[in-house]
Amino acid sequence: MSTGSTPVVMTEIATPATSGFFATLLSAQPLPALAARLGAWGAALWGRPIRIGSRVIVARHSQVLELLDRDVDFRIAPINADRIEAVNGPFILGMDRCAVLASERKALYGALARVPLAEIEAAVAQEAAARVAAANSEIDVVGAYARPIAAHTARSLFGIAGSDEQAFMEVARAIFAHTFLNLTNDKAIENRARIAADYMRVWFVAEIAKRRASGNLGTDMMGRLLADRILDDDGVRRTLGGMLVGSIDTTASSVAKIVWTIGKNRVLAEGIAADVNDSARLAGWCREALRLWPHNPLVQRQAVASTRFADIDIRPGDQMIAWTQAAMHDASAFPEPDILRPDRPAGAYLHFGGGLHPCAGRAVNAFQIPLLVAALVKRGIKSVGPMQWAGPFPDHLILKFER
Repeated sequence: MSTGSTPVVMTEIATPATSGFFATLLSAQPLPALAARLGAWGAALWGRPIRIGSRVIVARHSQVLELLDRDVDFRIAPINADRIEAVNGPFILGMDRCAVLASERKALYGALARVPLAEIEAAVAQEAAARVAAANSEIDVVGAYARPIAAHTARSLFGIAGSDEQAFMEVARAIFAHTFLNLTNDKAIENRARIAADYMRVWFVAEIAKRRASGNLGTDMMGRLLADRILDDDGVRRTLGGMLVGSIDTTASSVAKIVWTIGKNRVLAEGIAADVNDSARLAGWCREALRLWPHNPLVQRQAVASTRFADIDIRPGDQMIAWTQAAMHDASAFPEPDILRPDRPAGAYLHFGGGLHPCAGRAVNAFQIPLLVAALVKRGIKSVGPMQWAGPFPDHLILKFER
Protein backbone atom coordinates (compact mmCIF):
# COMPACT_ATOMS: atom_id res chain seq x y z
CA MET A 1 0.00 0.00 0.00
CA SER A 2 1.46 3.35 -1.03
CA THR A 3 1.88 6.05 1.60
CA GLY A 4 2.44 8.82 -0.93
CA SER A 5 5.56 10.96 -1.33
CA THR A 6 4.23 14.51 -1.45
CA PRO A 7 4.42 16.16 2.00
CA VAL A 8 1.09 17.68 3.02
CA VAL A 9 1.01 21.27 4.20
CA MET A 10 -1.51 20.88 7.00
CA THR A 11 -2.23 24.59 7.39
CA GLU A 12 -3.57 24.64 3.82
CA ILE A 13 -6.16 21.93 4.32
CA ALA A 14 -7.04 21.55 8.02
CA THR A 15 -10.64 22.52 8.83
CA PRO A 16 -10.43 25.28 11.49
CA ALA A 17 -12.04 24.96 14.88
CA THR A 18 -15.54 26.41 15.20
CA SER A 19 -15.81 29.44 17.45
CA GLY A 20 -18.54 31.81 18.56
CA PHE A 21 -21.72 31.39 20.58
CA PHE A 22 -24.20 31.21 17.70
CA ALA A 23 -22.11 28.77 15.67
CA THR A 24 -21.86 26.49 18.69
CA LEU A 25 -25.57 26.84 19.46
CA LEU A 26 -26.59 25.86 15.94
CA SER A 27 -24.21 22.90 15.97
CA ALA A 28 -25.37 21.53 19.32
CA GLN A 29 -28.10 18.93 19.69
CA PRO A 30 -30.97 20.65 21.57
CA LEU A 31 -31.98 23.30 19.02
CA PRO A 32 -32.05 21.07 15.90
CA ALA A 33 -33.79 18.33 17.90
CA LEU A 34 -36.52 20.71 19.07
CA ALA A 35 -36.92 22.05 15.53
CA ALA A 36 -37.26 18.50 14.17
CA ARG A 37 -39.97 17.59 16.68
CA LEU A 38 -41.87 20.77 15.92
CA GLY A 39 -41.36 20.20 12.21
CA ALA A 40 -42.77 16.69 12.43
CA TRP A 41 -45.75 17.92 14.43
CA GLY A 42 -46.41 20.77 11.98
CA ALA A 43 -46.03 18.55 8.92
CA ALA A 44 -48.50 16.03 10.32
CA LEU A 45 -50.97 18.82 11.07
CA TRP A 46 -50.57 20.50 7.67
CA GLY A 47 -50.35 17.21 5.78
CA ARG A 48 -48.15 18.42 2.95
CA PRO A 49 -44.78 20.09 2.33
CA ILE A 50 -44.18 23.74 3.14
CA ARG A 51 -43.07 26.13 0.40
CA ILE A 52 -40.81 29.05 1.28
CA GLY A 53 -40.06 30.85 -1.97
CA SER A 54 -38.33 28.36 -4.27
CA ARG A 55 -37.64 25.95 -1.40
CA VAL A 56 -40.01 23.09 -0.61
CA ILE A 57 -39.49 21.50 2.82
CA VAL A 58 -40.63 17.88 3.07
CA ALA A 59 -40.96 16.47 6.60
CA ARG A 60 -43.54 13.64 6.43
CA HIS A 61 -41.83 10.26 6.37
CA SER A 62 -43.83 8.88 3.43
CA GLN A 63 -43.28 12.06 1.44
CA VAL A 64 -39.52 12.00 2.04
CA LEU A 65 -39.46 8.44 0.70
CA GLU A 66 -41.48 9.51 -2.32
CA LEU A 67 -39.15 12.44 -2.96
CA LEU A 68 -36.06 10.21 -2.89
CA ASP A 69 -37.75 7.58 -5.08
CA ARG A 70 -38.76 10.11 -7.76
CA ASP A 71 -35.20 10.59 -8.99
CA VAL A 72 -36.31 11.46 -12.53
CA ASP A 73 -38.31 14.47 -11.31
CA PHE A 74 -36.05 15.48 -8.41
CA ARG A 75 -32.39 15.17 -9.26
CA ILE A 76 -29.13 15.06 -7.34
CA ALA A 77 -26.74 16.30 -10.04
CA PRO A 78 -27.78 19.97 -9.74
CA ILE A 79 -27.01 19.74 -6.01
CA ASN A 80 -23.75 17.78 -5.93
CA ALA A 81 -22.23 17.34 -9.37
CA ASP A 82 -20.33 20.60 -9.82
CA ARG A 83 -18.61 20.45 -6.44
CA ILE A 84 -17.77 16.75 -6.71
CA GLU A 85 -16.45 16.98 -10.26
CA ALA A 86 -14.33 20.05 -9.47
CA VAL A 87 -12.25 18.15 -6.93
CA ASN A 88 -12.55 14.45 -7.75
CA GLY A 89 -14.18 14.01 -11.15
CA PRO A 90 -17.60 12.37 -11.61
CA PHE A 91 -18.87 10.12 -8.81
CA ILE A 92 -22.16 8.28 -8.45
CA LEU A 93 -23.46 10.57 -5.67
CA GLY A 94 -23.41 13.41 -8.16
CA MET A 95 -24.97 11.52 -11.08
CA ASP A 96 -28.59 11.26 -12.13
CA ARG A 97 -30.05 8.15 -13.72
CA CYS A 98 -28.05 7.27 -16.85
CA ALA A 99 -25.91 4.51 -18.38
CA VAL A 100 -22.72 5.82 -16.76
CA LEU A 101 -24.34 5.76 -13.33
CA ALA A 102 -25.56 2.20 -13.88
CA SER A 103 -22.10 1.03 -14.95
CA GLU A 104 -20.23 2.73 -12.13
CA ARG A 105 -22.73 1.61 -9.48
CA LYS A 106 -22.36 -1.96 -10.73
CA ALA A 107 -18.58 -1.70 -10.50
CA LEU A 108 -18.62 -0.17 -7.01
CA TYR A 109 -21.08 -2.58 -5.41
CA GLY A 110 -19.64 -5.59 -7.21
CA ALA A 111 -16.17 -4.81 -5.87
CA LEU A 112 -17.45 -4.05 -2.37
CA ALA A 113 -19.36 -7.34 -2.22
CA ARG A 114 -16.10 -9.27 -2.73
CA VAL A 115 -14.01 -7.45 -0.12
CA PRO A 116 -13.45 -9.56 3.03
CA LEU A 117 -15.50 -7.28 5.31
CA ALA A 118 -15.40 -9.85 8.12
CA GLU A 119 -11.65 -9.26 8.42
CA ILE A 120 -12.18 -5.50 8.56
CA GLU A 121 -14.92 -5.92 11.17
CA ALA A 122 -12.61 -8.03 13.33
CA ALA A 123 -9.86 -5.42 13.02
CA VAL A 124 -12.26 -2.65 14.11
CA ALA A 125 -13.33 -4.63 17.17
CA GLN A 126 -9.75 -5.43 18.09
CA GLU A 127 -8.49 -1.86 17.74
CA ALA A 128 -11.47 -0.41 19.61
CA ALA A 129 -10.92 -2.76 22.52
CA ALA A 130 -7.20 -2.02 22.58
CA ARG A 131 -7.64 1.77 22.57
CA VAL A 132 -10.26 1.63 25.32
CA ALA A 133 -8.08 -0.68 27.43
CA ALA A 134 -5.04 1.56 26.97
CA ALA A 135 -6.89 4.73 28.01
CA ASN A 136 -6.53 5.91 31.58
CA SER A 137 -9.57 7.59 33.11
CA GLU A 138 -10.74 9.31 29.92
CA ILE A 139 -10.57 9.23 26.13
CA ASP A 140 -11.18 11.69 23.30
CA VAL A 141 -13.99 9.87 21.49
CA VAL A 142 -13.27 11.63 18.19
CA GLY A 143 -9.58 12.55 18.02
CA ALA A 144 -8.11 9.50 19.77
CA TYR A 145 -10.71 6.88 18.96
CA ALA A 146 -13.46 6.93 16.33
CA ARG A 147 -11.72 9.09 13.73
CA PRO A 148 -8.35 7.24 13.61
CA ILE A 149 -10.05 3.84 13.71
CA ALA A 150 -12.34 4.87 10.83
CA ALA A 151 -9.25 6.07 8.95
CA HIS A 152 -7.62 2.66 9.40
CA THR A 153 -10.80 1.03 8.07
CA ALA A 154 -10.70 3.34 5.05
CA ARG A 155 -7.06 2.48 4.40
CA SER A 156 -7.84 -1.24 4.51
CA LEU A 157 -10.96 -0.92 2.38
CA PHE A 158 -9.78 1.48 -0.32
CA GLY A 159 -6.06 0.70 -0.53
CA ILE A 160 -4.24 3.95 0.21
CA ALA A 161 -2.78 5.46 3.37
CA GLY A 162 -1.71 8.98 2.37
CA SER A 163 1.58 10.50 3.47
CA ASP A 164 0.73 10.08 7.18
CA GLU A 165 -2.34 9.39 9.29
CA GLN A 166 -3.21 12.98 10.19
CA ALA A 167 -2.80 14.14 6.61
CA PHE A 168 -4.99 11.28 5.40
CA MET A 169 -7.78 12.29 7.78
CA GLU A 170 -7.52 16.01 7.05
CA VAL A 171 -7.52 15.50 3.28
CA ALA A 172 -10.69 13.42 3.46
CA ARG A 173 -12.37 15.95 5.79
CA ALA A 174 -11.48 18.96 3.64
CA ILE A 175 -12.92 17.38 0.48
CA PHE A 176 -16.03 16.12 2.29
CA ALA A 177 -16.68 19.59 3.70
CA HIS A 178 -16.84 21.08 0.21
CA THR A 179 -18.42 18.34 -1.89
CA PHE A 180 -21.36 17.53 0.38
CA LEU A 181 -21.64 20.25 3.02
CA ASN A 182 -20.61 23.53 1.41
CA LEU A 183 -24.13 24.58 0.46
CA THR A 184 -23.25 28.31 0.63
CA ASN A 185 -20.25 27.83 -1.71
CA ASP A 186 -17.81 29.27 0.83
CA LYS A 187 -14.56 29.93 -1.08
CA ALA A 188 -12.27 29.13 1.85
CA ILE A 189 -13.86 25.67 2.16
CA GLU A 190 -13.60 25.19 -1.60
CA ASN A 191 -9.92 26.20 -1.67
CA ARG A 192 -9.03 23.74 1.10
CA ALA A 193 -10.83 20.99 -0.82
CA ARG A 194 -9.05 21.73 -4.09
CA ILE A 195 -5.63 21.58 -2.43
CA ALA A 196 -6.58 18.39 -0.57
CA ALA A 197 -7.90 16.81 -3.78
CA ASP A 198 -4.52 17.27 -5.45
CA TYR A 199 -2.88 15.27 -2.65
CA MET A 200 -5.52 12.54 -2.83
CA ARG A 201 -5.15 12.24 -6.59
CA VAL A 202 -1.38 11.74 -6.26
CA TRP A 203 -1.86 9.02 -3.64
CA PHE A 204 -4.36 7.08 -5.74
CA VAL A 205 -2.50 7.42 -9.04
CA ALA A 206 0.75 6.22 -7.44
CA GLU A 207 -0.86 3.21 -5.77
CA ILE A 208 -2.77 2.16 -8.90
CA ALA A 209 0.40 2.40 -11.00
CA LYS A 210 2.34 0.40 -8.40
CA ARG A 211 -0.23 -2.39 -8.42
CA ARG A 212 -0.43 -2.49 -12.20
CA ALA A 213 3.36 -2.73 -12.44
CA SER A 214 3.67 -5.49 -9.83
CA GLY A 215 0.68 -7.50 -11.00
CA ASN A 216 -0.41 -7.87 -7.36
CA LEU A 217 -3.76 -6.09 -7.47
CA GLY A 218 -4.87 -6.95 -3.93
CA THR A 219 -8.16 -8.05 -2.39
CA ASP A 220 -9.38 -4.63 -1.19
CA MET A 221 -11.78 -2.50 -3.22
CA MET A 222 -8.98 -1.09 -5.35
CA GLY A 223 -7.79 -4.57 -6.24
CA ARG A 224 -11.30 -5.79 -7.03
CA LEU A 225 -12.04 -2.77 -9.24
CA LEU A 226 -8.74 -3.11 -11.09
CA ALA A 227 -9.30 -6.82 -11.67
CA ASP A 228 -12.88 -6.36 -12.88
CA ARG A 229 -11.88 -3.87 -15.61
CA ILE A 230 -15.37 -2.38 -15.73
CA LEU A 231 -13.75 1.01 -15.08
CA ASP A 232 -10.50 2.39 -16.43
CA ASP A 233 -7.81 3.38 -13.93
CA ASP A 234 -9.14 6.93 -13.61
CA GLY A 235 -12.61 5.53 -13.02
CA VAL A 236 -11.18 3.40 -10.21
CA ARG A 237 -9.55 6.49 -8.71
CA ARG A 238 -12.75 8.52 -8.95
CA THR A 239 -14.88 5.78 -7.41
CA LEU A 240 -12.56 5.13 -4.49
CA GLY A 241 -11.95 8.84 -3.92
CA GLY A 242 -15.67 9.52 -3.82
CA MET A 243 -16.17 6.81 -1.21
CA LEU A 244 -13.14 7.78 0.85
CA VAL A 245 -14.04 11.41 1.45
CA GLY A 246 -17.23 10.59 3.34
CA SER A 247 -16.13 7.44 5.11
CA ILE A 248 -14.03 8.72 8.00
CA ASP A 249 -15.99 11.67 9.35
CA THR A 250 -19.37 10.03 8.81
CA THR A 251 -18.30 7.33 11.25
CA ALA A 252 -16.59 9.73 13.66
CA SER A 253 -19.54 12.13 13.68
CA SER A 254 -22.06 9.35 14.21
CA VAL A 255 -20.13 7.80 17.10
CA ALA A 256 -19.56 11.19 18.73
CA LYS A 257 -23.24 12.11 18.56
CA ILE A 258 -24.35 8.73 19.89
CA VAL A 259 -21.91 8.92 22.79
CA TRP A 260 -22.86 12.51 23.61
CA THR A 261 -26.52 11.48 23.64
CA ILE A 262 -25.76 8.52 25.91
CA GLY A 263 -24.17 10.99 28.33
CA LYS A 264 -27.29 13.16 28.38
CA ASN A 265 -30.13 10.61 28.14
CA ARG A 266 -30.58 8.19 31.05
CA VAL A 267 -33.03 5.92 29.19
CA LEU A 268 -30.59 5.51 26.31
CA ALA A 269 -27.63 4.99 28.65
CA GLU A 270 -29.38 2.28 30.65
CA GLY A 271 -30.84 0.57 27.59
CA ILE A 272 -27.64 0.44 25.60
CA ALA A 273 -25.67 -0.79 28.63
CA ALA A 274 -28.17 -3.60 29.19
CA ASP A 275 -28.07 -4.65 25.51
CA VAL A 276 -24.39 -4.05 24.74
CA ASN A 277 -23.82 -7.76 24.04
CA ASP A 278 -26.96 -8.12 21.88
CA SER A 279 -25.83 -6.98 18.44
CA ALA A 280 -29.33 -6.45 17.02
CA ARG A 281 -30.59 -4.37 19.94
CA LEU A 282 -27.28 -2.51 20.21
CA ALA A 283 -27.62 -1.46 16.57
CA GLY A 284 -31.22 -0.43 17.27
CA TRP A 285 -30.17 1.79 20.18
CA CYS A 286 -27.51 3.41 17.98
CA ARG A 287 -30.10 4.14 15.29
CA GLU A 288 -32.41 5.63 17.93
CA ALA A 289 -29.63 7.85 19.29
CA LEU A 290 -28.91 9.07 15.77
CA ARG A 291 -32.62 9.73 15.30
CA LEU A 292 -32.28 12.27 18.11
CA TRP A 293 -29.09 13.72 16.61
CA PRO A 294 -28.35 12.46 13.08
CA HIS A 295 -24.97 12.99 11.45
CA ASN A 296 -26.88 14.69 8.61
CA PRO A 297 -30.38 16.10 9.25
CA LEU A 298 -31.44 16.70 5.65
CA VAL A 299 -30.76 15.92 2.01
CA GLN A 300 -31.54 17.98 -1.06
CA ARG A 301 -32.76 17.47 -4.59
CA GLN A 302 -33.75 19.89 -7.38
CA ALA A 303 -36.86 19.78 -9.54
CA VAL A 304 -36.13 19.75 -13.25
CA ALA A 305 -39.64 20.23 -14.62
CA SER A 306 -43.11 21.29 -13.58
CA THR A 307 -44.86 18.53 -11.66
CA ARG A 308 -47.10 17.80 -8.70
CA PHE A 309 -45.83 16.53 -5.39
CA ALA A 310 -47.96 15.81 -2.31
CA ASP A 311 -50.75 18.10 -3.57
CA ILE A 312 -48.56 21.11 -4.32
CA ASP A 313 -47.31 22.49 -7.62
CA ILE A 314 -43.57 22.17 -8.21
CA ARG A 315 -41.73 24.49 -10.57
CA PRO A 316 -38.48 23.84 -12.47
CA GLY A 317 -35.52 24.76 -10.27
CA ASP A 318 -37.33 24.35 -6.96
CA GLN A 319 -35.04 23.18 -4.18
CA MET A 320 -36.57 20.09 -2.56
CA ILE A 321 -35.37 19.71 1.03
CA ALA A 322 -35.96 16.30 2.59
CA TRP A 323 -35.88 17.02 6.33
CA THR A 324 -34.96 13.50 7.34
CA GLN A 325 -34.52 14.29 11.03
CA ALA A 326 -38.09 15.57 11.26
CA ALA A 327 -39.36 12.62 9.20
CA MET A 328 -37.86 10.26 11.77
CA HIS A 329 -40.16 11.87 14.35
CA ASP A 330 -43.25 11.28 12.22
CA ALA A 331 -45.61 9.19 14.35
CA SER A 332 -46.98 7.42 11.27
CA ALA A 333 -43.58 5.75 10.76
CA PHE A 334 -42.21 5.97 14.33
CA PRO A 335 -45.12 5.41 16.75
CA GLU A 336 -44.60 7.29 20.02
CA PRO A 337 -41.61 9.09 18.52
CA ASP A 338 -40.45 10.60 21.82
CA ILE A 339 -39.89 7.12 23.26
CA LEU A 340 -36.61 5.37 22.46
CA ARG A 341 -37.13 1.81 21.21
CA PRO A 342 -34.34 -0.37 19.83
CA ASP A 343 -36.77 -2.74 18.13
CA ARG A 344 -38.06 -0.34 15.48
CA PRO A 345 -37.71 -1.59 11.86
CA ALA A 346 -34.25 -0.76 10.56
CA GLY A 347 -35.67 0.13 7.15
CA ALA A 348 -37.63 3.06 8.54
CA TYR A 349 -34.53 5.08 9.39
CA LEU A 350 -33.21 7.70 6.98
CA HIS A 351 -29.68 8.14 8.33
CA PHE A 352 -27.95 7.06 5.15
CA GLY A 353 -30.26 8.32 2.42
CA GLY A 354 -32.49 6.28 0.18
CA GLY A 355 -33.90 5.88 -3.28
CA LEU A 356 -31.32 5.80 -6.06
CA HIS A 357 -28.57 7.33 -3.90
CA PRO A 358 -28.14 5.69 -0.50
CA CYS A 359 -24.78 6.02 1.25
CA ALA A 360 -22.33 3.76 -0.58
CA GLY A 361 -20.56 2.85 2.67
CA ARG A 362 -23.63 1.86 4.66
CA ALA A 363 -22.53 -1.81 4.86
CA VAL A 364 -19.42 -0.73 6.76
CA ASN A 365 -21.31 1.78 8.89
CA ALA A 366 -23.70 -0.98 9.93
CA PHE A 367 -20.99 -2.82 11.88
CA GLN A 368 -18.36 -0.16 12.56
CA ILE A 369 -20.54 2.38 14.40
CA PRO A 370 -22.09 -0.10 16.90
CA LEU A 371 -18.70 -1.77 17.51
CA LEU A 372 -17.08 1.55 18.40
CA VAL A 373 -19.94 2.52 20.70
CA ALA A 374 -20.00 -0.91 22.36
CA ALA A 375 -16.34 -0.86 23.39
CA LEU A 376 -16.86 2.42 25.24
CA VAL A 377 -20.10 1.29 26.89
CA LYS A 378 -18.56 -1.99 28.08
CA ARG A 379 -15.92 -0.16 30.07
CA GLY A 380 -18.56 2.17 31.56
CA ILE A 381 -19.35 5.79 30.71
CA LYS A 382 -19.19 8.06 33.75
CA SER A 383 -19.63 11.40 32.00
CA VAL A 384 -19.35 13.04 28.60
CA GLY A 385 -18.06 16.57 28.12
CA PRO A 386 -19.09 19.23 25.61
CA MET A 387 -18.60 18.67 21.90
CA GLN A 388 -15.83 20.65 20.22
CA TRP A 389 -16.22 21.31 16.50
CA ALA A 390 -14.14 21.89 13.39
CA GLY A 391 -16.55 23.47 10.97
CA PRO A 392 -19.51 21.05 10.73
CA PHE A 393 -17.51 18.13 12.14
CA PRO A 394 -17.27 16.91 15.74
CA ASP A 395 -13.55 17.25 16.48
CA HIS A 396 -13.10 16.41 20.17
CA LEU A 397 -15.34 14.85 22.82
CA ILE A 398 -13.91 13.86 26.20
CA LEU A 399 -15.48 10.82 27.82
CA LYS A 400 -14.66 9.86 31.42
CA PHE A 401 -14.83 6.18 32.29
CA GLU A 402 -16.45 4.72 35.37
CA ARG A 403 -13.55 2.30 35.82
